[in-house]
Amino acid sequence: MWEKFFPARAAREWRVSSRDVNAQPITAEELRQTIDGLPVAVYVCETPGGAIRFYNRRAAELWGRAPKLGDTAERFCGSLRLYRADGRPLPHDETPMAEALRDGAPRSGEVVIERPDGSRVAVRVDIAPLRDAAGRVVGALNAFQDVGDRKAAEIALRLSEARYRAIVEDQPEMVCRFRPDGTLTFVNEAYCAFFGVDRAAVIGTPYAPAVHPDDVAMVRERLAALGGSNRVAVIENRVVGRDGAVRWTEWTNHAVCDEHGRVLEFQATGRDVSERRKAEDAAAHLAALVASADDAILSKTLDGVITSWNAAAERLFGYAASEVIGRPITTIIPPDRLDEETDILARLARGEALEHFDTFRVTRDGRRLPVSLSISPIRDSRGRIIGASTIARDVSDRQRVETELRAKVQTLEALYRLTDAVGRARDRRALCEAAVEAIVAMAGAHRASVLLFDDAGVMRFVASRGLSGGYRAAVEGHSPWSRDTRDPLPILVEDVLEEPALAGLRDVIASEGIRALGFVPLVSGSGLIGKFMIYHDVPHRFSQEELRLVATVAHHVASGLGRLEAEAAVEDLLRRERAARLEADAARGEAERTNRAKDEFLAMLAHELRNPLSVIVNAIAVINRGAVLPPPSRRAGAMLERQAEHLARLLDDLLDVARITSGRIELELERADLGPVVRYAVEAQRHRLDAKRQHLALALPEGPLTVLGDPVRLQQVVGNLVNNASKYTPSGGSIWVALEGEADRAVLRVRDDGVGIPADKLESIFELFAQANDTLARTEGGLGIGLTLVRRVVELHGGTVQARSEGAGRGAEFVVTLPLAAPAPRAIGPAPASGAGKTLRIGIVEDHDDGREMLAMALRLNGHQVVEAATGETGVQMALERPLDVVLIDIGLPDVPGYDVARRLRSVLGDAVRLIALTGYGQPQDHARSSAAGFDAHLVKPVDPARLADVLQQLVPAG
Repeated sequence: MWEKFFPARAAREWRVSSRDVNAQPITAEELRQTIDGLPVAVYVCETPGGAIRFYNRRAAELWGRAPKLGDTAERFCGSLRLYRADGRPLPHDETPMAEALRDGAPRSGEVVIERPDGSRVAVRVDIAPLRDAAGRVVGALNAFQDVGDRKAAEIALRLSEARYRAIVEDQPEMVCRFRPDGTLTFVNEAYCAFFGVDRAAVIGTPYAPAVHPDDVAMVRERLAALGGSNRVAVIENRVVGRDGAVRWTEWTNHAVCDEHGRVLEFQATGRDVSERRKAEDAAAHLAALVASADDAILSKTLDGVITSWNAAAERLFGYAASEVIGRPITTIIPPDRLDEETDILARLARGEALEHFDTFRVTRDGRRLPVSLSISPIRDSRGRIIGASTIARDVSDRQRVETELRAKVQTLEALYRLTDAVGRARDRRALCEAAVEAIVAMAGAHRASVLLFDDAGVMRFVASRGLSGGYRAAVEGHSPWSRDTRDPLPILVEDVLEEPALAGLRDVIASEGIRALGFVPLVSGSGLIGKFMIYHDVPHRFSQEELRLVATVAHHVASGLGRLEAEAAVEDLLRRERAARLEADAARGEAERTNRAKDEFLAMLAHELRNPLSVIVNAIAVINRGAVLPPPSRRAGAMLERQAEHLARLLDDLLDVARITSGRIELELERADLGPVVRYAVEAQRHRLDAKRQHLALALPEGPLTVLGDPVRLQQVVGNLVNNASKYTPSGGSIWVALEGEADRAVLRVRDDGVGIPADKLESIFELFAQANDTLARTEGGLGIGLTLVRRVVELHGGTVQARSEGAGRGAEFVVTLPLAAPAPRAIGPAPASGAGKTLRIGIVEDHDDGREMLAMALRLNGHQVVEAATGETGVQMALERPLDVVLIDIGLPDVPGYDVARRLRSVLGDAVRLIALTGYGQPQDHARSSAAGFDAHLVKPVDPARLADVLQQLVPAG
């Protein structure tokens, strides 16, 4: 096998020394023996299986075994276990040898082989592929050697370097070396970081610029003293950083000397001591503060032994520091407070602090002193509690102020209660009893009383505290003043036994136990009304504060008594006013009943007038559908039609008068386009304009102007304005109607060139029954409520109306503004089918014979089949006996109300028939009542034939 990898020709070409070109070729065996003796481990594996075909002695030594050559179980390496350099297992087929055999490329690297005894050896491998004469890879040679010693040396070197860095480079303290002339030869990273400098830039420069200018001379002097046996100096000095900040540092300077003691170099180790210096300065400052503090500051151990005592403590307690330091803190604690100190020491031991603890201490002269204590635990450097620091403050002044403040608060509370009682008291006794309670609480009096003049002018007790019945009976009626005394002043008696003026009552007063008293007058606007009395059981000197309080209470009492007197007078007035109000309410009720009777009369009148008017309207419709009439008859018919419409409008106005006066105009609001509303209203007035040959100019916007309103009422507004313009414009005159949008409002203008309006009537013409021109109004007709209706309806819609005129003969203009509704999408649907041309079966239930006949005639002329009934019962029978499409029912039938007729028909016929109510009542509540009874439509008499035709088309579509 050896010859397979090293043939004879190759062996002959191998030379022992490349320098000897004349050397003889060696044999393959000689080559094998040479490799076997090499100090480097060598082995050869063949392709393709990787079996070992040769290894030298060094390889077997490193493997710790001698594998069998050619054994396919031992491939790629003689070691049974291999590991990567990082310690992970390395399979044999992933070794550098296996990879080189597979791809024929050289390999090198480090692996770890494991010997049979478990020891591991790190080796470096260098693998070269072996090729035959044709260049095919037939095997590979691995030369590997033990690198463990080298790695150990590297580790030792790194450890030495780490130790050096730990000593110099990596330590947190600054280290530098410098020559005797001050030139720096070395600085560590801590030095560079502290001063903010670069190592390369600072080496070779003097250290002096880093030292504070005021400390340079001192540092040089201390360093110059080193040498010989004196080789260490600890120096504290200030340094200046690159940012200009000044900090304190401490340097331990070692002098490195030769054998003669001469300094060769200095090595200095430094650290920042700025915080320590600050702490020392703070401690010194604190000590100075403690010594000069106004508050007593002392300290003690946890056993209660005093350890410090400042000057303020000496002044507060009277003990010198030398007298109390070392003595127990109980020296200044009252006997009744010793348990308190035990609790304080226990809390301090737990680490608790006490803030503003109010208690008492005892001074050297035995005085009991109120103090406020703030006590904090003292800890040593390891955080253990070793004692306590106490700040003691004399709170005598504070307690005195607090006592005074509490007295003032009590006084204010008593005054508040008195004021409340004065405000709520309903009789003199309750008021006076509240005053007595207040003065006892405020002035510290033992007793008090209030006496008032009675009707006979005698002072009598109304309220008292602490006085016996016998005393009250004995002194009642006695007073230093009479009712007519002017500007009386308080009378104060400090000792009853020494006051001559009270000699006649002295025994009575003394037996009651009273020694001092005060008389305080009660004065109201009407003069002296009584007196306020205060009593003390011992002689008493009244202070100005006490007198002020008593005077305040007396003022409140007098004011309260005056209020009660005024309220009594007011109550009397109120009683009389209530009686008058009851009479007024009765009169108002009578007026309202009269009003309701008037409204009911107007409604009934309108209803009764509508029946004959309905006959006239339908008769006109029949005449117009008949034969061609001669011109005089046609003119008479036209006049008759106009007058019927005028009469209908007067009836509507009559009802509107009632609604206006009672505030019962109601709107049925919906989204309405004002364009069609204005057009319909103008067209309704066209015949009036044509009759007077008046010219009308109508200007409407192209798009919709939508408002939230009642279309019927809005048409009434426009119709009244056009009718008013026509009324006051002569024949042949002109009327302009314009509708436009301005911002968020719709603006309607109705202008004419008629008689105009005087300036003093531009506002009054909107009042009820007002006429701008009485003569013309009587000629044209009208009740004078049209413009009142216009304003009321417009205002109900949130709008305004204004009249303008330049004077008589200059025409007039009315401007109406209405708020526009918010835009909303309009639903689109199929148009309803028209009922035109369809013959309907219609029943009429109407008790008014002429009205029923003319309505039937008008319907028959339109091609409908009509049956009639004059009462409710016959109407029900008629509708049930034959199929009908529509039944028109009068509400005011003589036997059965039309509502009941509708209910009976609806209960039997259901939706098979349409029901229309005919009535003279057109209020919203009338419409609602009709709908509730089952009617499909509600028509107000007189019924316009065209309107009836529209309703029939809507209720009974064609098809």
